[in-house]
Amino acid sequence: MEEIKALILSFQFMTRIPINIQIDVDRNDFHKMVKYFPFVGVVVGAVASLMFYAVKNIFPREIAVTMAIVSSYILTGAMHIDGFADTFDGLFSNKSRDRMLEIMRDSRLGTNGVLALVFLVILKILFLSHIKDNLIYSTLILMPLFGRFSIILAAYVSKSARGGEGLGGLIIGKISTAELLLGFLFTSIVGFLFVQFTVFLKLLAVSSIIAYTITKYISLRIGGMTGDTLGAVNEFTELVIATLMYLMSTQKFLT
Repeated sequence: MEEIKALILSFQFMTRIPINIQIDVDRNDFHKMVKYFPFVGVVVGAVASLMFYAVKNIFPREIAVTMAIVSSYILTGAMHIDGFADTFDGLFSNKSRDRMLEIMRDSRLGTNGVLALVFLVILKILFLSHIKDNLIYSTLILMPLFGRFSIILAAYVSKSARGGEGLGGLIIGKISTAELLLGFLFTSIVGFLFVQFTVFLKLLAVSSIIAYTITKYISLRIGGMTGDTLGAVNEFTELVIATLMYLMSTQKFLT
């Protein structure tokens, strides 16, 4: 697969940006686009940052932050947070493995999913609202950057819970070490532009450990990962980065 096609495909897959280019790709080559996920994350973060900048002098900080978060969900079609909610519905249903997978596939949201979604968004808004001005733009960029890298990591260390079915099955368990390292390289290059080297390493270490732990926990419960659970890992990671940047902003961690 040509790299430019892989880049375009990553945007078509991960966002709702109207790129009307038909790309023919073999199912077995689909996973080669994942190394560009962090680049997609940077674009999502840039849009959120621009939204915040555009409205920060018009509305209170909390509203400006909320609009920035909303813009990122609009850009991605809310695909990751939808997976986050579905994951909670399934995992906390206290059903069998097969039934949990069925619940995750159901388009209807249950109480567990709604509560998880609400608390996630509230926590993101609160943390971002209390981050100092000199760090808010970096945080809005780093959250989706690390979030998309966590998807690569989770898909690399796991297998498909649905036997390769679904969108998640196109990449879960199929990512090569080279693709993981390329995704890491891009994440590192961008990360170094926004935070100091030691801070970046701490953000990477903490977020990766948490993403890995969540992936292994989910895999233990349902026998692998799905597209929904990859979205959940992304959302967890974004919240972790927001939390860590808040702690750095208050000089309670990372400094």
